[in-house]
Amino acid sequence: MTVRAALLLCIVVLVAGCARPAARDAVVPVVSSAGALAPFEGDWPGFLDRLALERGRDYLVLAYLPPANPVDISTPERARRSLVRTVFDQLGALEAGTTIGHLMVGWQCAGVRGLVSMTGEQERQGQRMLLAGWGLTPVLSTFEDGKLVALDANPPQQLRAFEAGRGVVLAAEVSARDCRAARARVAAFATHPAEPHRNYSLLREPGAYEGGGCLSFGLDVAAAGGVMPRLPALARRDKPLRAVQLGAREPVPEGVVAYRAPGHPTAPVAVLALLTRRWDTGPVLDVVTVPDGEAILAALTWAGVGTAPRNDWRYSRMMRRDDPVIGPAAEYGRGWALRYPVRRIADPEGTAALVLERR
Repeated sequence: MTVRAALLLCIVVLVAGCARPAARDAVVPVVSSAGALAPFEGDWPGFLDRLALERGRDYLVLAYLPPANPVDISTPERARRSLVRTVFDQLGALEAGTTIGHLMVGWQCAGVRGLVSMTGEQERQGQRMLLAGWGLTPVLSTFEDGKLVALDANPPQQLRAFEAGRGVVLAAEVSARDCRAARARVAAFATHPAEPHRNYSLLREPGAYEGGGCLSFGLDVAAAGGVMPRLPALARRDKPLRAVQLGAREPVPEGVVAYRAPGHPTAPVAVLALLTRRWDTGPVLDVVTVPDGEAILAALTWAGVGTAPRNDWRYSRMMRRDDPVIGPAAEYGRGWALRYPVRRIADPEGTAALVLERR
């Protein structure tokens, strides 16, 4: 197994930060784009600019780039098998532009355009921990080198994937107040004295300014602006953890706050054992709540029912709607989109974004 494959195995299992329903804070003054928002505002990348959204209207955008293969975390064994498939499908990851999925949030407020996402684990600390015998512990740990991705720093392979129509993009018209609220959330997160943007973590809450990951941060900003505000609560799963999945050793790498379950194993676990042993054996040590990227994909995709073509690839890429998390998220996305009288597909031969408008 290559080092790269080992890293993929470690990170894919739970995919993104833990999210809760975002509280609708009172609108606060937005830091000017000459200040905290300056790195994230300017000309949109091509996949969004081609939507040709009317400059006189305000929009919020959710842009999700899914992994090539579904990451089914509905049961421990399905999660393990999903990871094995992902590890060995490097060609699929290359074509998709992502291995584990990535969520961006954008805005057009009073003609000002912006785009931001959250990232971290810049020096492959998780990879080294996995190879050293930590098992899935790095997936739940906090990496203190997180950052918000500037508008001009998005990976080219991801932008190309969106331009080729391999993402799921939703642009919803919102009120000026809600648009300002979303911008204010980004500004507050970027300038908060606790520096939550530095805490890249599956188990930190962006809405409480603790930290987060790309999914939890993106959903929080969108919900602050009134876009699918119930989705952070619906796209969640409680995941049991067992000793077979976890390992540890000393010292903890610098800049990492290692996750510890009650009764956390103290011995290392080999990568091969992590891949091949069943994950549903032994007593449960802890239960963590994580957002499910597949549920986010379902909500954004099902919002297009009746608008997107019936043969749209996103429908077949979704997990089954009889899943207890996927189904409610999908139905919520569809119902939420139906509140808009105008629903259309913009740039159908490229980005193929669902645009929701009030008139």
